[in-house]
Amino acid sequence: MAITSVTNPRWVDEAQTLIDCDVTTDATGDVVFPYTANKNDLEPSGRLIFELCVAGEFGEIAAYVPPPPEPVKPVSEVKAALG
Repeated sequence: MAITSVTNPRWVDEAQTLIDCDVTTDATGDVVFPYTANKNDLEPSGRLIFELCVAGEFGEIAAYVPPPPEPVKPVSEVKAALG
């Protein structure tokens, strides 16, 4: 299976150790699937995609966007859930 395209690279974490991207392969044709590249991946393809993303081969890597904070529940709701 050969990777045919990598698009939309974006940092997964603030430490910049993981990159999410969209990948197509010769086996999947036009089907795009999400992929997380890791510089320490066990698979050589994961390490290669990470390195190429960092080198700018697939465009600029979008900045990490932290998830929104979880809403704080009222104490009465928490107590009710605990029984």
